[in-house]
Order: sequence, then C-alpha cells, then structure tokens
Amino acid sequence: MKRLIYLTLALSAIVVSNTPSVAGILTLSGVYQGKNLYVQNPFTGNMKDFCSNDVYVNDVKLSVNIESSAYEIDLSHLKVNDPVTIKITHKDDCKPKVLNPQVIRASSSFQFSSFTVDKSVVIWATKGEKPKGKFFVEHFVNNTWVIVKELAGKGSVILNNYDVESHHHSGVNKYRAKYLESDGQVFYSPVFEYSSDLAEVTFYPKRVTDKIFLSREAEYEVLDQYGNIVRKGKNKEIDMTSTGEGVYYLNVDNKTFKLYKK
Repeated sequence: MKRLIYLTLALSAIVVSNTPSVAGILTLSGVYQGKNLYVQNPFTGNMKDFCSNDVYVNDVKLSVNIESSAYEIDLSHLKVNDPVTIKITHKDDCKPKVLNPQVIRASSSFQFSSFTVDKSVVIWATKGEKPKGKFFVEHFVNNTWVIVKELAGKGSVILNNYDVESHHHSGVNKYRAKYLESDGQVFYSPVFEYSSDLAEVTFYPKRVTDKIFLSREAEYEVLDQYGNIVRKGKNKEIDMTSTGEGVYYLNVDNKTFKLYKK
C-alpha cells in the first residue's frame, strides 16, 4: 500500500513540474494593417526554457513555434482594418517583447493644417488631435534640432491654434514642430525657413582673462575642449573668471568660435 502511495506522489510531482508557469499576459490591441508581428522571446531564469507559453489572436490560440529566441505572429488570416487583440501568456520570471507594435496601431487622423514663423512668434494649427498629446517646437542650431518649447496639446479633433515665442539668430532660421501622441506616434510639421534681419553677433576678446563681451544680447554656450558645457545663457557678457586656462568653444548666433582662456 505504501509503495502505491509513493508511486502516486511521484507521478503527481512529474505532472506538476511539466505544467507551464503562467505569471502574466502581455496584451496588445489595434487594427490589422497587413503586417505580421515579431516577438523577442527571452529565456526564463533557469536559462533553459523560453518565456512565452501560448499566443492568442482575438482569443483564438495560434500554433506558433515559441521554442526560440524570436518568433513571428502570422496575422494574414485577418482582413485589413479588422480589429485585433494579441495575448501572449508567459512565465513568471520573464516577459516577451513585441518588436514592432506600431504595425497594428490605428491610423491617426492628426495633421498640421499650417505652420509659419514671423519676426516674433512661431504659429501653427492642427486637426485631429488626441487627448494627452504634446508639442515640441524645434530650432535648427549648430547642425542640431534643439527643443525651444514644449507644451501640451489642446486635444480637439476640429481645430487647434498655437503660438510660441521665436528664438531667431541672424540669417536664415529653420523651425519645425513635433507632435507626440500618447501612444507614441510622432508627426512633424514641414520645416519653415525665416530670414532674420538681426545683426550678426561678434565678440571680444579671443584671449579671455575674465569676461567675453558680445555685440548684442544673444543665447550662447561655452564648451571646453572635451565638449562639456561650462557656460550657458542669454546675455551680452559671459563671465569666465572661474574657468581654468585652456581652449574653449563659443556657440553663438548659429556659429562656433574658438577662444583661449589665459
């Protein structure tokens, strides 16, 4: 009788050890747009088993080879614009990652209706915004798009108007706006060029003892020879008394100048 009990317990242990441990469900919903999903499938903590257990599309279990570090979820049985929900059950010490979730995101109705710049402001209008969107106004300075203003979107699907202060340097300025939806989709306005009549900024001296003097108030950055910013602001004077001797670079008025601190 005892041998029967031991045998029953042993068989039970085998069954339990072979049962997948389901700790969570990764869910992704959207609209089928003709493309399949690809999943990164890491090892569990024991470095022997893969993370995913089962894959469901619209609550129907798919036959997917999950015994690999990556696999494809075939959605070709769906029709374009069909709603789709993906569920991936996984073990308790890992989590699979969908590599291209954007392919089932619904197409956005967002658009920039206009984007323009004048002497003092950047102005734009939009349609089709979603709640919790954000705008970033960017200015092309020293060969890099620099964010000069961040603001929350108004969220109306009909019409939204915006304006923010411009940050012109002399000569031709380039501006654009970036719109970031809450689901991660990004939209850019056309780039607008504005020719400013501001006088070019000059400075002195090139061999600095204590201060750098600019010909007019302007935004500036002073970098050391390693590219670290040591001074930044907007003024006509730049205090350099506490910086050490050596080579520095002055970024001002969309130009870069080399100078020396004595």
